[in-house]
Amino acid sequence: MTSPPLPLHFRVFFRLLTPRFLPLVHNHNAHKRPPLLSVAPHNLSCSSVVGVMAQGRGSAVAMGLALLCLLVHSEVARAATFVVGDSGGWTFSTAGWPSGKRFRAGDVLEFRYNPWAHNVVAVSAAGYRSCSASPAARVFTSGNDRVTLARGTNHFICSLAGHCESGMKIAVTAV
Repeated sequence: MTSPPLPLHFRVFFRLLTPRFLPLVHNHNAHKRPPLLSVAPHNLSCSSVVGVMAQGRGSAVAMGLALLCLLVHSEVARAATFVVGDSGGWTFSTAGWPSGKRFRAGDVLEFRYNPWAHNVVAVSAAGYRSCSASPAARVFTSGNDRVTLARGTNHFICSLAGHCESGMKIAVTAV
């Protein structure tokens, strides 16, 4: 199994920094060894970095890239996606839906609903309690909205008349 290519911003970062760090890699037999990376930067992936390390070439640069890959993959692997309301979707009486679930910052809530009948509004704690949204609140209306959780308590309501008061609101705490 091969790992996916690194995102563009990491490849650009690698391409910019490699010429600066290559002279720092101590290599007495540089004229006898193959190039540090035998992979074109646009095809650079975490598995290719690990392969370079296994060959014993460019340990300082390869170790740094391997650590970067580990950080990127561990963050992505840790994020989870939750469908709000499970199979019933975002509707009335979803206020208790988060109960018993463990959320982390970076997890994604997916709100599925009929966009003609509902919306999703990210509100403050006060807005959650009063079922009201400020003019600056983020309003989602697609019917299939994906919202990434921030650390702390994230509050969401449906701002259509009477919906929040009827239980169409959730408070999700992410650690």
